[in-house]
Amino acid sequence: MFRIDFGFSGLCFFPMAKRTSLFFMGGGVGAHLYSLVASEMLGKENVHVLMRDRTDEVPVRTLCVWGEPASLIHDAVVAQWATLRFGFGDETIVRRMDRMRYSQYTAASIRALVDATIDVERQIGEVNNPDASSTVSFDSRHDDRDVRPASISLLQHFHGWRVLTDEPMFEPDVATMMDFRVDQSDGVCFVYVLPYGPTEALVECTVFSESTWQKDHYEARLTSYLRDVMGINDYRISTTETGSIAMCDRIPLRQRGRSWIAIGVAGGLTKPTTGYTVARCLRDAEKIMQHYQRTGEFKPPARAHARFDWYDRLLLRIIRDEPAEVPGILWTLFKRNPIERILRFLDEQTDLKEEILIFWRLPWLPFLRAIVRR
Repeated sequence: MFRIDFGFSGLCFFPMAKRTSLFFMGGGVGAHLYSLVASEMLGKENVHVLMRDRTDEVPVRTLCVWGEPASLIHDAVVAQWATLRFGFGDETIVRRMDRMRYSQYTAASIRALVDATIDVERQIGEVNNPDASSTVSFDSRHDDRDVRPASISLLQHFHGWRVLTDEPMFEPDVATMMDFRVDQSDGVCFVYVLPYGPTEALVECTVFSESTWQKDHYEARLTSYLRDVMGINDYRISTTETGSIAMCDRIPLRQRGRSWIAIGVAGGLTKPTTGYTVARCLRDAEKIMQHYQRTGEFKPPARAHARFDWYDRLLLRIIRDEPAEVPGILWTLFKRNPIERILRFLDEQTDLKEEILIFWRLPWLPFLRAIVRR
């Protein structure tokens, strides 16, 4: 018997007896996560995985997940923290988690885990159509078909440095998740710091706004943060990371055809207000495989409760229309609530009673104005 335990499930499953062929239209992180879940739940000897992509290059990409440690991808962990720091104005708060951890992965570490676990057939070439000979085709490509088109379209964009210092300047056990003690004049801006040791950390500038910045704009914020907030003047940059994530209320059509399902970012699995995707992909894949085990059919699961969609749309309106209010809202969110409750809320794992307690402690006026606006 195979046990699957992502830190949010305690269910056990027997492998399927028949051979299942999975065709991944794109070979990114999402494809690798879904293939891991399928192999675990259906039995890797019963699964054939084919991935086709235009390139075999692995992107330089950092991925973070909070929650109880996910055993399925444990061996892909690059770093992990139990304590989080937040900064705003003249204050900082530090919150120690109990059961949860803030874990970092990379696209390369997840692919390496898959290659060590599953026999994957990889093809390089154009990906145009699902594979009729496969049991199911999982599609990571963008498609214009919508269940609901976007009414709000923003970006979460970022640029970061992996910094090395000669003197110990970082706390290895404490990750800075959001520090708003930077210039807020061009959109909601914060810095996060992921330390790998006392002399090494990833320091990244993240912005919520309508368009990306020029490189020197991010770097001015990073330089200022390192100098004025952390007191670091002497450092070396070993690597850089740049990217952007859509923050919108669009709901894409996932069922693109019979046994043809959009996954990952293309399937709308990215949380609009946080940009986090990995844990949502794991849960989504689990539900898809459960349905297949019960019915013999592949079908995308129902979305989370509609109230979470409503919460996201409210916050997106505030980010768009009143960006100056956002740092204070997010700071209050973490300052006045237990850290694990907030992280579960952001991951859509809370109940209505918990959510009422959370909203009761927030400044109401921006949300009331967002309710009125469309």
